[in-house]
Amino acid sequence: MSVAQIIAIIGSIPLFSLRTFLPAFLTAFFLSYPEYFPGMGEVSPLPEDAFISQDWVLFLLGGLSLLEIIGDKSTEVRNLIKEAETYMKPLSFLLINLSFIDEASANILEKVQWAAFNPLWILLTVGTLAVYWLAGLRRDFISFLEDIDEDDNLFIGKITSWLEDSLVVFGFFLLIWTGILMVIIYAAVIAFLVFLGKRYDKKLEKQKVECPQCRQSNLPFAVKCVNCKHEMTHVHKIGILGQRKKALVQHVKKHRLNLLSHRRCPTCGNKLQSSKPHQQCKECGTAIFDSPPLKDFIKSQNRKFYKITIFSFFLGFVPVLGFVVSAVIANIHLFSPYRKYIPRGSSFFTKLFIKFLTFLFFLLGIALGFLAAPAYIALRYYLWKRKFIAQTTSVITS
Repeated sequence: MSVAQIIAIIGSIPLFSLRTFLPAFLTAFFLSYPEYFPGMGEVSPLPEDAFISQDWVLFLLGGLSLLEIIGDKSTEVRNLIKEAETYMKPLSFLLINLSFIDEASANILEKVQWAAFNPLWILLTVGTLAVYWLAGLRRDFISFLEDIDEDDNLFIGKITSWLEDSLVVFGFFLLIWTGILMVIIYAAVIAFLVFLGKRYDKKLEKQKVECPQCRQSNLPFAVKCVNCKHEMTHVHKIGILGQRKKALVQHVKKHRLNLLSHRRCPTCGNKLQSSKPHQQCKECGTAIFDSPPLKDFIKSQNRKFYKITIFSFFLGFVPVLGFVVSAVIANIHLFSPYRKYIPRGSSFFTKLFIKFLTFLFFLLGIALGFLAAPAYIALRYYLWKRKFIAQTTSVITS
């Protein structure tokens, strides 16, 4: 086994931890047609009868890569395959990297055994386990980003997805040109992500407030202690990204409604795991939409709707930018609080219809933003509010 082959196998580990099919397609295409890659004209391609160089295999991997790139931009699709990817990526890594071994290397490896184990399989086993671990790390990091921007209102998910696509393509070319450098860079990136995760956990722990009665640690925006239900004396406001604000809460009822709009328990402030509108908090047992009741939540959203719609009218006089800013603000404060309580998958066609409306209103907003922005917000708000009320009604009747 050559040093180049070892570097190629190790260097492809982070690529497969990001995507399942894109690095597989790039690898198969490179092994079949190395002359299309700058500086690789002297590399001998795989034999035409090799499985991975078959045209139908390349077309299949190419099609799956395209679907993977498109699907990862959708929050619903990404959540649907999130768990399966953790297992698919190591399998894809194992199957593709077997193609790096040429016939001469295979003959040598048949004669060289380390304690009755083929060194190739030792390396591939370690690599497969590494892909599995990194894919899990990536899944947890994506989940962390989704907790910050669950509905992708600030496009954090889409930006991250495009960045991952770019890293796979860039990393692949870096791998075939300077494999050692690529391994060093990705090792540094992984170490940085692990550091960020640990730092965030420590910061979150430091922000917790101790209950004056039972000494239980609580989230900084908890209204009552998660353990003894004692009212907290210092309650911090919650930001649009779910972060703690320095300002303290002045109106508890308004704060509880704000927690509900983030799909958090209005008592202990913990994140609600289910998207069902009627549920109990698993941390403190509070019945959601019991206090404050459902009607107060809808009234609160209606008040926001009137204010934001009027604001969007004046903001719409700024060409293009006014419409975009109005849409983002409405997405965060009006639509997202309703969407958080609608199970994923049940609103697929609604979202398709809204994307179509967004495109039409954006074209109109280029010149007539002061009309397009309020009309767009009013229509979207009506659609999501109706969907939310239908969901709560169906739960009650069932």
